[in-house]
Amino acid sequence: MFRRTPPQRPLFAVENRLEAAKRGRLERSWAHAYRRDALPLIDEERFAKYFDEGNGRPNKSVRLVMSVLVLKEVFNLTDAEALEQLEWNTAWHYALDLLPEEAHTCQKTLHNFRAKLLGDDQGAGFFESTTARLIEKAGLSTRRQRQDSTHILSNIRLLTRLGLFVSTITQFLEALRKAHPRLCAEVCEEILGRYLDREGYFADARSSEAPRRLADAAVDT
Repeated sequence: MFRRTPPQRPLFAVENRLEAAKRGRLERSWAHAYRRDALPLIDEERFAKYFDEGNGRPNKSVRLVMSVLVLKEVFNLTDAEALEQLEWNTAWHYALDLLPEEAHTCQKTLHNFRAKLLGDDQGAGFFESTTARLIEKAGLSTRRQRQDSTHILSNIRLLTRLGLFVSTITQFLEALRKAHPRLCAEVCEEILGRYLDREGYFADARSSEAPRRLADAAVDT
């Protein structure tokens, strides 16, 4: 069920829990520019088509998920690292205008949102135009890597393909281990470590690592 992010700001917002000097430093950081100029540019209505209007569980805030995907690319993080920043980093809470107890989502949500975007040409256009506006308004640094919307979407495509490879190999190995444990034991430890022992961790790559891991996964397949 599609649910818009509530427009009302929290009464006990994260900045109100900080002493004045620390709050001042936060207001001079990238997080303030992102919240003031970039966050309002995310038009959640454009993504409503991916969710049923009246059935099912309410969706995770589109504004939150979009922001995590953008900041993951800007700071070159894995999904796990981005989700950890969302969970514990005060600057991220401030940038996304969240209470600390609201600052949570799961890796599956990020993966599913990426897949929805890539499965719909119009959805990809939504993301490209939104991220271009966000980056421009937030004044985010692009010195370390090219971070326009086309590049971010390209990274998302790579990570989604990598996730599909890993999911396929993992499911095959799990079925093999269950039906033919002796044969599974003959699979080299490196392959088992990538896809079983670390429960798909091999798919959780920084964008800068994704091309190499994708090539490795293709060979493993």
